[in-house]
Amino acid sequence: MVQDSRAAAGAGGLRLLNQPRPAAVEAAKDGTPTAIIWQGRYRNVTALHDAWRIDDEWWRDEIARFYFAIEIEGGRRLTIYHDLVSDSWFVQTYEPPKATTSNLKNRKS
Repeated sequence: MVQDSRAAAGAGGLRLLNQPRPAAVEAAKDGTPTAIIWQGRYRNVTALHDAWRIDDEWWRDEIARFYFAIEIEGGRRLTIYHDLVSDSWFVQTYEPPKATTSNLKNRKS
């Protein structure tokens, strides 16, 4: 068995991508987000594109989250979630892959 040296892995170590960050979210009584502080500014939610709930690992550390795909003033889309265990909000930005000419050519073949 290899012992853990606690040193960073590889050249420069691993970098975790798309980690959730704490968020200041204002929500309606039903839990739907109505506003968020984004980049230091109060922004109203202008559209709710999707909502889903995840409940998992109840036998270990419980995960219970309600996710929302929202759009805020200015057209920015965000994925946020309400952690129902800690009663905290988080933002987890998500950018869908952009279609390029080479991507479209690969799909047709």
